[in-house]
Amino acid sequence: MTGTSNPEENGTEISGISGNRIEASENAPKITIICSAPDLASQNIKKHLLALREWKPLELPENSGFSAARESADGKFRLVDIEEIHVFQDGLDKKLEAAGLPASLIIFASKHRSKEEVKSLTVHCTGNSSDEARLGGHPRELAVSSPAAMKSILLEMKRLAEAKGLDYDVTLEVTHHGPTELTVPSLYAEIGSTEGQWEEPVPGEVVAQAILAVSLEKVPTAVGFGGGHYAMRQTGLLLETAISFGHNFPKYQLEFVDEALIRQAIEKSGADFVYFDRKSMKSADRQRITEIVEKLGLSVLKESEIREKYGLSGTK
Repeated sequence: MTGTSNPEENGTEISGISGNRIEASENAPKITIICSAPDLASQNIKKHLLALREWKPLELPENSGFSAARESADGKFRLVDIEEIHVFQDGLDKKLEAAGLPASLIIFASKHRSKEEVKSLTVHCTGNSSDEARLGGHPRELAVSSPAAMKSILLEMKRLAEAKGLDYDVTLEVTHHGPTELTVPSLYAEIGSTEGQWEEPVPGEVVAQAILAVSLEKVPTAVGFGGGHYAMRQTGLLLETAISFGHNFPKYQLEFVDEALIRQAIEKSGADFVYFDRKSMKSADRQRITEIVEKLGLSVLKESEIREKYGLSGTK
């Protein structure tokens, strides 16, 4: 058929073809990268995104709320500029759709800040476990995560950092901050942790390249519980086996985790099973969360079981 939106094989939208199909492709949902003007790391990543791909400007409707938008020449990505901070972008997916820029995945290119000032490249999904929402989003609400994209980007960050001799930690963070009011899957890809690092060119290039290499191929997915803010054991499993993680709750948030939040985490991660960083958890929390998880129809797998079942040289 002609004059309709026809995706290529593997789900990549057709672009660069004359006629109505271009318009249809332009209006189709795309992987959408959000860059924030006040965020130095975001602007660093944006600079490299623009250098690594050919982009065409898109016309925005009046009062769209976006300062600029571009589409990659291959039709796979959009790059959208905002003047505000990322974390307060609840409802961004609806705002993009209203502007004629529907998203299939939202990637926030962002800075990461830590008191320890550790040089780091991080990915995470967003949500608030407790009744507080000081950094955007709504209390006790989780955004829809993209475990496949988080795994793909973290793996590529790790590979590129090693290839370039970049002495940065590459790690998965636990679920935190906003936005949470998003029905489109989303994630943060970040450079940490100080102003000097936010503007360093090599980390900016690594994050940009990892974003542009993103894969959405489905992977076995866990929801994680326990550990610290940098989910070290979860990161190891993500990098060293075939699995990924959706939402993760650190040990200091477990007191807020109840059945409603666990149900949200499972549904918004598309989880197949649950993982505990056991040594970091109180036995009472392990027992309580296990009972909820089993009630919801999932199993808790130990690290040894995950490595045996999903090890890269084993059965996936």
